[in-house]
Amino acid sequence: MKKHLPSATVLSALLLVLCLQAFAAERSSFDSGLSTSASGGGYIFTQSQEPTYTDYMDVIPVLSAAPTNGNLRTAPDITVNGTSIGHLTDRIMVNGVIYAEAGPILEVLYPNVSLTTQDGHLTATSSELSLHAMEYDCYMLVNDRYLYVPEGVIAQNGEIYLPLEVLAEALGCTIQGIGQEEDIVLKQVAPAVTARTYNEEDLYWLSHAIFAESGNQPMKGRIAVGTVILNRVADPTFPNTVEEVIFQKNQFSPVANGTIYRDPDKDSIVAAKLCLDGVKEADDCLYFNVTTMYSWADRARTYFCTIGGHNFYL
Repeated sequence: MKKHLPSATVLSALLLVLCLQAFAAERSSFDSGLSTSASGGGYIFTQSQEPTYTDYMDVIPVLSAAPTNGNLRTAPDITVNGTSIGHLTDRIMVNGVIYAEAGPILEVLYPNVSLTTQDGHLTATSSELSLHAMEYDCYMLVNDRYLYVPEGVIAQNGEIYLPLEVLAEALGCTIQGIGQEEDIVLKQVAPAVTARTYNEEDLYWLSHAIFAESGNQPMKGRIAVGTVILNRVADPTFPNTVEEVIFQKNQFSPVANGTIYRDPDKDSIVAAKLCLDGVKEADDCLYFNVTTMYSWADRARTYFCTIGGHNFYL
């Protein structure tokens, strides 16, 4: 006669089998990435699959680049009162003269300056400065004082460029290093220039003579005519005042034909002021005449140069 196992015992056995199968499956999953090697009485488990890397970019915020402090250095550089601005302005060479964009220099020297550049005209205003510069003009105006820019004001890419030496003089700065490949250092040691007071009679007659003799000439030619007149004033063989030099007998044709009395234009007044400030063209010349005329000076004086429509003589 056969014996039958109690149902409870059967159920327990089945449950045990299921647990063992589950454990075996889990162990198999765990061992799928591992290999074993014998070592004495046990096993050493070694990783056999490529490790999984965490992408930390998903958990660490991406840092943006820090903003620059406006004091980056270039080579060669331009520094203004210790602040590097070489990365903010280009330098250009014009007939041996170094120019730079004026705006960044003005912004360092005058932090509250208001800059406007439109149609080739730069205007800079602050409590200490009033500056105007127009493309192609041979001068700029700083605090009602004209400063000579022989090669002219230049505009590039909508910005105004000025000769650094003239700009330094205008703004009361010393300047070191003025070559194309040199570091340039500007340091403000004095206030910007201010307007001059001119002898009214000298300014009146000098501007009239410049206009009458060279009103159709470029600024350099007008200044050259004014230079001759002032050279004569300083020379002991000529009269001692501007008016007396101009009205000396048989010296200036506008006196004879009456054009000396015509009102001068703006550029002739500017040229006269520049001459009275000490600007010179034609060096120490005492005579000039139009290039189409053969005169006494051609025979008796030493030719020096030609500027515009005039020959100049020592």
